[in-house]
Amino acid sequence: MTDKDALLSYYERRTCSAQWMEFNRAFAAELSAGLPPEDIRQLFRRIGERIALALPVERCDTVEQLRAAFNGRWEAIDWGFATLHEQDDHLRIVHACSPLAMAFGPDAEPWADGFFEGAYQTWFAAQGTPPALRVRAEAAAADGSQQVVLRLGRAQP
Repeated sequence: MTDKDALLSYYERRTCSAQWMEFNRAFAAELSAGLPPEDIRQLFRRIGERIALALPVERCDTVEQLRAAFNGRWEAIDWGFATLHEQDDHLRIVHACSPLAMAFGPDAEPWADGFFEGAYQTWFAAQGTPPALRVRAEAAAADGSQQVVLRLGRAQP
């Protein structure tokens, strides 16, 4: 493990306040015990939409301006940061240092990523992105980090 990896790991562990850790973990366990993962994912997607509406971003003309606007909102609430990567057929969004992974635990990943789908989809829609383009979470980062990897692209059938 490099110094950079150790620092990132430490920061990720500190993203959820100790006073909320056990409450959030118990909450996640109850959600998982009572609802199917897709229902919980939809709930978190709607929560993400509400957060994005409460924290709107200004109109942006470039991907760099958009990244800065997103990160301004995330920084204001201590929710990590995003990088945006233009690909041939989609925009890749990598969100790092989210408190969700630590707050709800590793078993919550399949549904907690819905939060970021909802938030980013709402922000992109406000930018005038066509409805055919959707934000979807991809598989977890291969390096074991707590990053959320999403893509904005045409909806897959």
